[in-house]
Parts: sequence; structure tokens; C-alpha cells
Amino acid sequence: MRTSSAAVIWTLAVLTSALGATVLFDSKPGINWPIWVAAAAVSVLVARVATIGRAERPLLILLGWATLLSLRFALLDSDLNFFVVLSDAMLLGLAVITIAAPNWGQLSAKLLAVVPFLAPFRVWRASLQQAADTPRSVSNPRSRSLIRGVLLSAPVVILLIALLGSADPVIRWATDHLWAWLPDWSFPPRMLFFLFLLSLTLGANAIAARQLDPELPAFPLLSRSVSIGVTEQRMVLWSAAVVVWLFVLLQVSYLIHPPPAAIGSGITFADYARRGFGELSIAATIVGAIILLLEYTRPIAASEKERMLLTRLELVLLLAMELILLSAFRRVLLYEEAYGFTTARVFAQAYMVAMALALIALAFEVVRGSISINFGRRVAVIGLGVFTVLAFWNHEAWIINKNVDRAVQTGKFDLDYAQRGLSGDARPTLIARRRELGDSVAAAIEARVVCDSAAEKRHWFEWNHSIEEQRRALESIHPAPCPGGGSLRWDRSRAVTPPAKPLGASADKPAS
Repeated sequence: MRTSSAAVIWTLAVLTSALGATVLFDSKPGINWPIWVAAAAVSVLVARVATIGRAERPLLILLGWATLLSLRFALLDSDLNFFVVLSDAMLLGLAVITIAAPNWGQLSAKLLAVVPFLAPFRVWRASLQQAADTPRSVSNPRSRSLIRGVLLSAPVVILLIALLGSADPVIRWATDHLWAWLPDWSFPPRMLFFLFLLSLTLGANAIAARQLDPELPAFPLLSRSVSIGVTEQRMVLWSAAVVVWLFVLLQVSYLIHPPPAAIGSGITFADYARRGFGELSIAATIVGAIILLLEYTRPIAASEKERMLLTRLELVLLLAMELILLSAFRRVLLYEEAYGFTTARVFAQAYMVAMALALIALAFEVVRGSISINFGRRVAVIGLGVFTVLAFWNHEAWIINKNVDRAVQTGKFDLDYAQRGLSGDARPTLIARRRELGDSVAAAIEARVVCDSAAEKRHWFEWNHSIEEQRRALESIHPAPCPGGGSLRWDRSRAVTPPAKPLGASADKPAS
């Protein structure tokens, strides 16, 4: 049994690491990333099921979510890829730490803080232990003979294929096509990368195959020696509630009578709309943190009547903050109508949605009477869920569509931002709708498509849907092949020449 377990662990680790070193090292991001993340996840699951006979639900969800997020590399090509890698690393690390945990009730959001340190430590410790135990686990003479036979046979087979391939066209053709599919392994850096991946996958598989009970880190409970009295808490909540509800009432009055006209300040309604949505979001975050602090420092000796009053004040304050977030969201909508749509404004709206859901989760905890371990986990799931939607949604193409629709109605279009401020995910849509912006704008967009003497070659494992869409869009503008076997590219460095017609002039304020 021990020999069989070691064979499973090592076989899965070597195969997964070899795959990663083949398709990830020195490669462009594409379908290679989900291929490897899925392989690593399956490797851990197979090691666990084959040796322990079960796979717990938290492990399945964490590995499945990491694999799902990794698919983004095969679909889109914008700057969110860094955060996808970071999220995948956190999910895989959390999966390793929580192996054998039977349910979500044992998991805390505090684990997120220790994942970057604890997960690598446990994995590399398990890798060293597995490497040290493997020679002792192969006690069967037949098993030792098989291992030695594989180590001796592999180089012989490779050598004979290399020699016979030069004498037989069929073998030569097969080996040439095989090597064309795979990158060059002849240099040391790729081998070092393989060993690095092996140290990670070997340890993760060993933990999955050997760990029977969860080994979650113990977090020391903070003493409640510091408390804020009921009177002080009531004053803080009352003062905050008065201020935020005054703000809410003012926003309701503005629906009837816009503030700039009411006070004669000369500020346009669009200027009012672009002011404060960031501050409102921060205010909602701060109020949520204050309620958490007051809940934690609430005196144990507080009576039931006092607790009920404080709970009601907190709920009233949370309701006001939800309305304030709604006001902030509306301000962004007004700002977008006035100045156009940008990624920063879309991200701000995504944060407001996540914050609103987190405050609803906090309200459930307040009604319950205390902040439970579930709250932090729910907030983490909300944040990751919103990020997952944002990661798979081609928001840049949506921004181009909205800005073109707006330009058709108003004649205003920020051409410089559309061409240089957005990534390649937006270019197929911009190219497809360029004619709606007028001939001069279309000509400025088409001038961005140039031939590059260095043809871009991508392996099969670097395939990306967005890159393919960009290539087809560029070819629709420049159908003739580039001289010398070059490839088309989008030149972002060229200065934008304002077209003669008003449409296409960068008449809006800076896109931020």
C-alpha cells in the first residue's frame, strides 16, 4: 500500500510538472494556463481519492473555482490576467491548507491572510518528506527492478528513435511533428522550472494522499479587554445615522430639484454627478468597519434592552448606507452619460455592488446578535464572485459599444482613449463599428493597423479567443498579406490626429 501510494503521488506530480514546464515556461498566456491548472487540480483530487477514498466538498469547490477562473486566459487578453493568477494562487493554496476539512463551517476568512506563507511552507515540507520516504517505501525487489528498468529503458528508446528516424521517413515525419508541437527542452531554465513545479505538485499530492484530518491553523482569540460603553456606542451610532440620513434626504430632494440650480453655484448637473462617488463608496466601507468594531467591543454586561437599541441603530445606519451606495451608483451612471464609459468607472460600479452585498451580509449578522465566523467567508465569496463575473465579462467591448452609441447621439467620442486606453479585447468591436463614427474617425482607426516584420508565432497551447478575434479584425482592415511574412499589429504609439468633423474629437474630460 505504501509503495502504491508513493507511485501514485510521484506519477501524478511528474506528469503535471512536465506538462506545466512544456506549456507554461516562456510562453504567451492562453489556453495553456487552464490546461495546467486543471491538470494540477485533477492531480490533487486523484491522489486523494486513490489513497483516501474521498474528496471533501471545500476541496472540490476551491479547485473547481481556480480552474474556472483560469479559463479567462483562453478567452480574454486584458490587464486583469495578473489578478486572475493571484486569485488562482490563493485558491490553490487555500485548497492545500484546508485538505480534509469536511465542510465550510470550519473555514474562516482569516485563512486568506496566512495562505501566502503557510501554503508554500506545507507544500515544500511535504515534498521533502515524500522525497526522503520514497526510497524506503520501495521495499519490494520487483518494484525496485521495475523502477531501474524504466530509468534504463527510457534513454535507450530515445536514442534509438533519434538514430532510426534519420533512416526511416515515417519515423522522421512523426518525430518532427511531435517536436514541432512541443517547445525546446534543451536549455537548463526550463528544467529548473520543471523542478520548481515538481516541488509544488509533489507536496500538494502528498498532503492530499496522506492527510486524514484537517490541520487548520489555530488563530488566537483576541481578548475583549477593550470595550466601548453602551453610551459611547449609542452616541457614535446616533451621530453617524443623523449625518448619513441627512445626506440621503438631500439626495431624494435632488430628484425633484437638482442642487446646482437650487443653490445658484453655476455647477452643471454633470459636474455634480462626477463628484463624490468615490468618497461615498469609501464612506460606506468605513461605516461598515465602524459597526464591526462596535459589535466586537460591545460590553458583555449590556442589558437586552440596550443591545436591542444598538441593533436597531446599526440596522438604520446600514439601510442609509445602502441608499448612499445606490446614490453613488447613480452618480456614476450620470457621469458616464456626461463624459463616457471607462474601465475605472465600471470597476467603481463593481465595487459598489460588492460593498452593497457585503453590507447586506453584515445586516444579517447584526440581526443575529453577533458577528459569526460565516461573515468573513461570505464577504470573501462575494468579492471573489464579483471579480469572477468581471474577469469573464468583456467589459472593454461593452464600453466601446456604449461610447459609440453615445457618440451617435451626442457627436462626442474620446478617440484617444478608445485606441490607446483599452486593451486588445476592445479592438474587434472598435473596428467593427468604426464606420458609425464617421469617415475621418474610421480612417484614424484604420491607420493604427500596421505590418510588423517580426511575425508573431503562437504554439497551439498559447491559443486565445480574444487574440484570434483581434487577428481577424485587423485582417478585415488590411486583407493583403504583409511583405516578408510579417504580421499585422495595432500601433498604440502613434499620436491621434483629430479629425476634421466634430465626431471623434476628444471633447470629454479625461477618461478616469
